[in-house]
Amino acid sequence: MFDDAIRFRREYEECRRQAEKTTAPSSKAQWLLFAAEWLKQAETAEALAKRETAEIVSAK
Repeated sequence: MFDDAIRFRREYEECRRQAEKTTAPSSKAQWLLFAAEWLKQAETAEALAKRETAEIVSAK
């Protein structure tokens, strides 16, 4: 799950870079929406990875 979080963060960063490069306001807005979605996915994946790690540790 942590690998997913890393990938999602990379996608988030790429969308932010694309938003910075574009000059069209509607394109910039769309890239920022994409970025927000990737960030949400990354945060969810990170939370799941932490919970899974805590469950493994507590099971020992």
